[in-house]
Amino acid sequence: GSGGGRTSDALLVEVLLDPSRAATLPASVRRGALAVARVIAAGRESTLAPDATAQTVLWAIWSATGLSDRWRDAALGGGAVGARADRDLDAVLALFRAAETFVDRMPGAPPSAFVEYLESQDLPADSLAARAAGTDSVAALTPAGAAGREWDVVVVAGVQDGVWPDLRLRDSLLGSEALAELLAGRSQDAHGLGPDARRAVLTDELRSFAVATSRASRRLLVTAVSDVDEVPSPFVDLVCPPAGPGDPEGADGGPQDGGDGDDPVGSDEERDPRRVQVGPPLDLRGLVAAARSLLVEEVVRGEGATRDERGPADPERPEALAELLADLALAGVGEARPESWYGVNPVSSTEPLWGPEDTVMISPSKVESVSRCALRWAVESAGGTAPDATAQSLGNLVHSIAQDAPRGTHSELAAELDRRWPELALTPGWPTTQTRHKAEDMVGRLAGSLQASGEPLLVEAPFELEIGRAVLRGVIDRVEDAGDGAVRVADLKTGKTKPSVAEAVTNPQLGTYQLAVEGGALDLPEGTRSAGAQLVFVGDGKDAGLRTQPALEPEPDGSSWARELVEDVADTMADSVFTARENKLCSVCPVRRSCPLMTEGRQVIA
Repeated sequence: GSGGGRTSDALLVEVLLDPSRAATLPASVRRGALAVARVIAAGRESTLAPDATAQTVLWAIWSATGLSDRWRDAALGGGAVGARADRDLDAVLALFRAAETFVDRMPGAPPSAFVEYLESQDLPADSLAARAAGTDSVAALTPAGAAGREWDVVVVAGVQDGVWPDLRLRDSLLGSEALAELLAGRSQDAHGLGPDARRAVLTDELRSFAVATSRASRRLLVTAVSDVDEVPSPFVDLVCPPAGPGDPEGADGGPQDGGDGDDPVGSDEERDPRRVQVGPPLDLRGLVAAARSLLVEEVVRGEGATRDERGPADPERPEALAELLADLALAGVGEARPESWYGVNPVSSTEPLWGPEDTVMISPSKVESVSRCALRWAVESAGGTAPDATAQSLGNLVHSIAQDAPRGTHSELAAELDRRWPELALTPGWPTTQTRHKAEDMVGRLAGSLQASGEPLLVEAPFELEIGRAVLRGVIDRVEDAGDGAVRVADLKTGKTKPSVAEAVTNPQLGTYQLAVEGGALDLPEGTRSAGAQLVFVGDGKDAGLRTQPALEPEPDGSSWARELVEDVADTMADSVFTARENKLCSVCPVRRSCPLMTEGRQVIA
């Protein structure tokens, strides 16, 4: 609202340098911006102290983050979250260690010198202090790092198919290795592809595996995971081949129908003695997960089976598991608290988003998104949107250029693009060059479309229109003179996805724009009617693509398909239940993991 015409970079700088300004942001984005602004403010204040050093400024910044206790608790909790917190804490300690070393070597240097010192490093500085090798430590090395050394016990872990051997070609982007082979006469072409290249990669991978498995003098352990997602590498069979049919304990000679048939892991263990069922992880999260799983299993088993079917299970086991979880919860293990379990808590609220008498604010884009899939709109409205990509920023720039030059020629639009291109703040490189070429092509198509279109009467025209309980509010890209007291609405699109000709006839966005014209919500002479609307696509193709929608032709009572659609969307938005609808955009939906129609978003409990 108060940003004016400044770029997003300037607005971000203003917000992050002023905590009071960050506190005025909407609640959905305030927390992160305010936290960063307070950290920056603490760092700037600490630099003003007469005896400020890199260490004192760094400590002020770290204290202002408030992450110390949170990361410590997460690290002690174990699991994937704990491992990530552990790595983050290690990185912070390394940064403090670098600051301490810098201050010792450069006493009196300003804090900014430490920043310049870090930025100038191509590789992290090595410590000059001697480090003692612990006797009770384990060396974690790559095969190349282990070459020439030997240990009593060696573990080669993670020998998975697709990971080892990794048969992807190792050549560089420009094919320098293939060129070297050609110049040396070892290759007949410079393609660097085909069976020979694959065979060379496999040979290198096999040589590396041989180095790794030959470092043990007493015991070698090779591990891999076999489940629905992972498959062991063929290299595992080189270390411990599967038993043949004649081996009574082998893979094919063992019992073929042992057990109850319901445990695939158990059956595989009987067929392949190399397989071992792995228990829960040896950390607090793994312990809680195992206890919860066993507790639920015991409760379901006790409720759904007869006394004879329950067998000789310990009747005190569920109580013991519940006591264990209660003790862990009292000890501060968050995952042990039942209120944190998925599906345990009831729905927080079943109240509709708006009351029956409340008006509903609707934009043309919401009419289209709600009519396509109400669930996606609801989740995205709560913050489930993907971050803006370069394509979206480029589209906004093209829209802005079209607004500033509604009758611009190709040369005028190209000059405006060249002047405003730095606003995107893209990093120099091949992707930016490709984006620039795409922008120039868009401007060329836009120029052709502007020259072929009618006289623009309004550009970026705002409107507001009441329709039933809905208040329709939006901005129309372009309103053109169609003659005889009529106008045509044009909506500029920079994406590549185009609706079909039949879909454009009932396009929700174009329908709402026509409603604004028919309802007198634009700054046009009274009695101006709509002659139709069109979508103008400048994202690809030789020329701009068009999708046309005819005039609404409302009924005598003023109703039309567009008006009915807006009223239905208002009722849907004001509801408490939102239905997921499968559509052609499901494959690129950013909230797929929350959609019951998608495999990754399906309910895991009733």
